[in-house]
Amino acid sequence: MKNFLVIMVILLFTYSCKFQTRALSRFTGSALKLELPQDFDKPISFSSGRKGEKDLFYFTKGGQLKVKTYTDYGILESEIIFVK
Repeated sequence: MKNFLVIMVILLFTYSCKFQTRALSRFTGSALKLELPQDFDKPISFSSGRKGEKDLFYFTKGGQLKVKTYTDYGILESEIIFVK
Protein backbone atom coordinates (compact mmCIF):
# COMPACT_ATOMS: atom_id res chain seq x y z
CA MET A 1 0.00 0.00 0.00
CA LYS A 2 2.85 2.39 0.84
CA ASN A 3 4.51 1.78 -2.55
CA PHE A 4 1.20 2.42 -4.30
CA LEU A 5 0.84 5.81 -2.60
CA VAL A 6 4.38 6.80 -3.49
CA ILE A 7 3.82 5.85 -7.14
CA MET A 8 0.52 7.77 -7.23
CA VAL A 9 2.17 10.91 -5.81
CA ILE A 10 4.96 10.70 -8.38
CA LEU A 11 2.49 10.19 -11.23
CA LEU A 12 0.31 13.09 -10.13
CA PHE A 13 3.35 15.35 -9.79
CA THR A 14 4.71 14.48 -13.23
CA TYR A 15 1.28 14.69 -14.86
CA SER A 16 0.57 18.18 -13.52
CA CYS A 17 4.02 19.54 -14.41
CA LYS A 18 5.30 20.74 -17.75
CA PHE A 19 8.91 19.71 -18.08
CA GLN A 20 10.48 22.94 -19.33
CA THR A 21 14.09 22.09 -18.77
CA ARG A 22 16.86 21.81 -21.31
CA ALA A 23 18.28 18.85 -19.41
CA LEU A 24 15.49 16.66 -20.79
CA SER A 25 15.97 17.98 -24.32
CA ARG A 26 19.68 17.19 -24.12
CA PHE A 27 18.86 13.51 -23.53
CA THR A 28 16.12 13.31 -26.18
CA GLY A 29 17.87 15.50 -28.76
CA SER A 30 14.71 17.53 -29.34
CA ALA A 31 14.35 21.27 -28.87
CA LEU A 32 12.79 22.75 -25.74
CA LYS A 33 9.48 24.39 -26.66
CA LEU A 34 8.12 27.17 -24.45
CA GLU A 35 4.63 28.52 -25.05
CA LEU A 36 4.48 32.27 -25.62
CA PRO A 37 2.05 34.24 -23.43
CA GLN A 38 -1.37 35.03 -24.96
CA ASP A 39 -0.67 38.79 -24.89
CA PHE A 40 2.81 38.50 -26.49
CA ASP A 41 3.59 41.02 -29.25
CA LYS A 42 7.36 41.71 -29.58
CA PRO A 43 10.34 40.31 -27.66
CA ILE A 44 12.81 42.54 -25.85
CA SER A 45 15.12 39.95 -24.26
CA PHE A 46 15.34 36.41 -22.95
CA SER A 47 17.59 35.23 -20.13
CA SER A 48 18.15 31.93 -18.36
CA GLY A 49 20.37 30.30 -15.81
CA ARG A 50 19.08 31.50 -12.44
CA LYS A 51 17.98 28.35 -10.58
CA GLY A 52 16.45 26.90 -13.72
CA GLU A 53 14.29 29.95 -14.39
CA LYS A 54 13.92 31.53 -17.81
CA ASP A 55 12.73 35.14 -18.18
CA LEU A 56 11.05 36.49 -21.31
CA PHE A 57 10.89 40.30 -21.37
CA TYR A 58 8.43 41.53 -24.00
CA PHE A 59 5.88 44.07 -25.20
CA THR A 60 2.24 43.02 -24.86
CA LYS A 61 -0.35 43.57 -27.58
CA GLY A 62 -1.56 46.52 -25.47
CA GLY A 63 1.91 48.14 -25.42
CA GLN A 64 2.82 47.24 -21.81
CA LEU A 65 6.25 46.00 -20.75
CA LYS A 66 6.05 42.57 -19.13
CA VAL A 67 8.31 39.75 -17.90
CA LYS A 68 7.13 36.13 -17.95
CA THR A 69 9.16 33.75 -15.78
CA TYR A 70 9.19 30.10 -16.82
CA THR A 71 10.32 27.41 -14.37
CA ASP A 72 11.73 23.95 -15.11
CA TYR A 73 8.54 22.16 -14.11
CA GLY A 74 5.93 24.72 -15.12
CA ILE A 75 4.77 25.39 -11.55
CA LEU A 76 5.07 28.57 -9.50
CA GLU A 77 5.62 30.66 -12.65
CA SER A 78 5.21 34.41 -12.35
CA GLU A 79 4.82 37.61 -14.32
CA ILE A 80 5.98 41.18 -13.80
CA ILE A 81 4.01 44.08 -15.30
CA PHE A 82 5.72 47.48 -15.46
CA VAL A 83 3.45 50.50 -14.77
CA LYS A 84 4.04 54.23 -14.62
